Parts: sequence; structure tokens; C-alpha cells
Amino acid sequence: MGPLSPRAAAAGSHGCELPDRIEQLDGGPFVGNLTFYHFNMIVSGISTAIVLFVMFGLMGRHAMRMSNPQEQLKIMRICNLLPSYQVLSFVSICFPNSYIYLQGYTEVFNGIALYSFLMLLCDFMAPTDQSKVEFFSSLETKRQWQPKKKRNGLAFLKLTWWSVLQYPLITLGTAVSQTVTQALHVYCLSSMAPHYSHVWLQVVTSLSTSVAINAIIQFYMHMRGYMTENKPLAKFLAFKLVVGLILLEKVIFLILNGTGTLTKVKSLTYVDIAMGLPTMIICIQMVPISFLMLYAYRTRPYEISNKTPRTMRPREYQAVDDDVDDEALMNGFKKRYQGGWMGIHAWAVYLGPLTLFMDVREAYVMIHEARAAQKAHVKEQMPVQMEPSMERYDSPQGA
Repeated sequence: MGPLSPRAAAAGSHGCELPDRIEQLDGGPFVGNLTFYHFNMIVSGISTAIVLFVMFGLMGRHAMRMSNPQEQLKIMRICNLLPSYQVLSFVSICFPNSYIYLQGYTEVFNGIALYSFLMLLCDFMAPTDQSKVEFFSSLETKRQWQPKKKRNGLAFLKLTWWSVLQYPLITLGTAVSQTVTQALHVYCLSSMAPHYSHVWLQVVTSLSTSVAINAIIQFYMHMRGYMTENKPLAKFLAFKLVVGLILLEKVIFLILNGTGTLTKVKSLTYVDIAMGLPTMIICIQMVPISFLMLYAYRTRPYEISNKTPRTMRPREYQAVDDDVDDEALMNGFKKRYQGGWMGIHAWAVYLGPLTLFMDVREAYVMIHEARAAQKAHVKEQMPVQMEPSMERYDSPQGA
């Protein structure tokens, strides 16, 4: 499957044709006197620098202009997807032996961003837990596979929440498994044979990704009419492009490698074909996507000015710092940002290891308790609804 140099041609453990330790050895000239490996590092390095500058600049502006931490912290997690992908891809290009160990963790960051996107959409429709419960309790949605049947909005939210949450959890498990099985020499990136873990981890990851993406698409299609003022389409497309393009490229390279098309290029080594070229494309495509993210998740809706009415989008903000009084919260926007000097408080909360875990736990408690209360209410109503029909059989006239 492509040219290997004499030093790298030795088979790996358990018969895998890929060496246990991958070495990037020079192929023929690709551009001028540069090999593809060095050309790739230059192009991907420039792309990485641009993406990091744009995305960390956007995240920094949200941190310094944090008037709504509940939404903006989620936006920062979504924006973090691009720098994470970019850095892991660039490191894999420079050090090919790290590719297999790092590749799986890009899916974990993808899952975290997808979950944050779902909760951001929920915040757009209802900012507090109580309002979320009331909003979704009042809705009925069509079932995907049985359009004639209806599903209660809370049940729909619970199904969507679990469908999206499983993605970062399962991909974290597959990423760790990929690292462990590679260290034990039973992963084998170059083989889809069933006695290697590669094929099974790919199947699990693909199924998990499909379930999560389908859930978020269904949620968006059902709820887009309730959040038009937040312009969710641009946010959805910007995020969907990242996931969709990477998934499409995986399929394309799988076909090209299967047909042996890329192996005919003499200037590319096996490492270039299997790892270098796909990761370079990812690095390049993240540049235009980063500018789309810059537009879709801009800070303008959260900026405070003297012309901003105090009643604009009133809500109970969960302040980053603790000195926000109730009176200021009830009157609408507080007359200062809540991220602290240079956004340092916002960054501290965002980088806190327990912040995301606590957000997930609070969402679980909210949905679980709301569904339990809803089911209890339905059971209480059932005897009342049955009493009129029972009177026909219990009355003396009917005897």
C-alpha cells in the first residue's frame, strides 16, 4: 500500500504491514527541492498560525465582553474545536509516530463542541432551567421514523440530549482504546482485518458520530422557528462544515487508498499518503472555516453600550464573578462585563476542569426531574379521566 523505505519496510508486530514505530523518510522532490513532508509542514504551519490567531482572538473577545456567561462559555467551547483539530493535526504532521495516538482525540473535542452547540440552542430558546422545562413541556414533535405519531417536547429533549452526550463519552473511550491497542501493537492503521482493533474502533466511532449528528439535525429542524432572532443557521452551518467535510474526506481517502490511486504518485511515501496528505487538507480547510466561525459567533450581540436598552434580552445571568447583585440582574444588562480584567475570570471558568462536568450534571438533573414530574402528573390525571366512563357501569340505572 504505497512505497515504504528500506528502513521502514519491516512489518510490525502481529503481522501488521505498518511498522510499530513510523518514521518519516524523504521521498522524491514535490515542489522544487522540497519533499512533500517539508512542504506539508510549511503549508500546515502557516494555516495553523492563522487559525490560532483568528479563533483565540474570537475567544478572547468573548472573554473580555462576557455579558452572558451562560451562552458565551458554550461559544468558547465550540470555537475551541478548530484550534484543537489544528494543533493535533500539525503535531501529527511533524511527528508521524504520534498520529495514531492523537487522531482519536480530535473526535473527543468534536463531541464536546457538538454537546455545547446543543445546549447553546437550548439557551437561545429558554435561558433558565425552569423556562426550559416549561418551554419543552408545552411542545409536541413528530417522531422521525413515525411522522404520524407525536412525542412530548421533554421526551424529545431527553432523547436528543442522550444522543449527543454519548458522542464525546464513546469517542473518549475509543481514543483511549486506540492508544492502548497501538501500544500493544494490535491496532494496525493499515489494515481493516477483524483481528485488529482498527476496524472495530472505526465502526464504533462512525456509529456514534452518525447518531449524534442525526440528533442535532433533527433538533435544529424542529426548533429553528423558535430562535430566528439568534440567527442559528449561520452558527449551524459553520459548525456542520467542520464535521461534514472531515467525514467526507475520510470516505474519499478510504476509496482512494482502497483503489491504489494515490500510490502511483512517486513523490509521496506511505506516511505522506496515509497521514500527511489528509491532515494537510484538514489544516488548510480550517482557515476559511475559522473566518466563517468568526462571523457566526461574533461578539456583537453581547456587547454593552450606552445605546443598549437595559431591557434587551433580560435573563438571570450566572455571573463569572460573585459580586453581581440581584437588583442589577432583574433590571436587564449590568453596566459592565463579567469576565474580569482582560477576561481572566472568564478564562478561569472556561478552563476549570469541573466546569463542563457540572454543566452536564445540572442538565441531567433538570431533564430527569422534569420527566419524572411529568410522568407523575400524567398518572395523577389518568384516574380523573377514567371516572366519567366508570360511572356508566356503577350507576343503578345501568344495572
